[in-house]
Amino acid sequence: MKETVYSFWHLLDPKLPLNIVMAGISYCDKNYIIERKGENLFSFEYIMDGSGVLEIESQTLYPQKNDVYLLTKNSYHKYYASEENPWVKIWVVFNGDFAESLFKHYLPADTYIVKDCNILSYMNEIINIASAKQKNYSDITDEISVIVLKIILHLKNHLENKVLSIPERIKQCLDLNIENAIDINDVSLQLGYSKNYIIKLFRECYGITPYTYFRNRKIELAKQYLLNTNLNINEISTKLNFADQHYFSSSFKAIAGITPSEYRKNRTNQFIDAEGYS
Repeated sequence: MKETVYSFWHLLDPKLPLNIVMAGISYCDKNYIIERKGENLFSFEYIMDGSGVLEIESQTLYPQKNDVYLLTKNSYHKYYASEENPWVKIWVVFNGDFAESLFKHYLPADTYIVKDCNILSYMNEIINIASAKQKNYSDITDEISVIVLKIILHLKNHLENKVLSIPERIKQCLDLNIENAIDINDVSLQLGYSKNYIIKLFRECYGITPYTYFRNRKIELAKQYLLNTNLNINEISTKLNFADQHYFSSSFKAIAGITPSEYRKNRTNQFIDAEGYS
């Protein structure tokens, strides 16, 4: 059996609302088996290929390709790969009050498997973050916490069998990638429609093109970073995946009418005036 594992056991901080314990990719063999009896852990495990068995809280489930199985806090569980076609899976283990709250409020009780639910892009993001050597544990935890929330919401929507219209699916795709460098070709590939068709449907529904919507959403998020964080202009530009600081500033000014620096300064002064400190 071959495994790539990123472990953070030695860095766990009980003060954090969510701790990343481990993440990795497993290329299982016929001897792969894991058993736990009531540990303080949550996990998402996405099956990229193969099949196997999950026994959890008196349920016997059969996760296979494109399924997600969930391990929950204090559960008694055992899972093992099939002999003929063992799993290839990508996974993350975490704990904390935030994790517990997400499972409690967004997923039905006793949910341990979500069938035919592709979360591979999210899981790949987690592995990329976990493998970054330059980042400290706090940064890793913050970034993966956001992805854990996205996965929970994705699972919730999938379980509710929410049927979105094509424009809604386009909007959802853009919203989920607001901090990434996605373009209409990526959306076209992901949804399986031509880019001209996507632009036409989106404009008919929302009155603007996907590009304009995506750019406006980025600027709205930039405003929140300017008002609520100490990130400098270049850091915000990088975080939102603009080509460079100059392009970010010019895009911001085209929409907001002023530069990011002016926006931060003006809004800060307005706040001070409103509080009666000037």
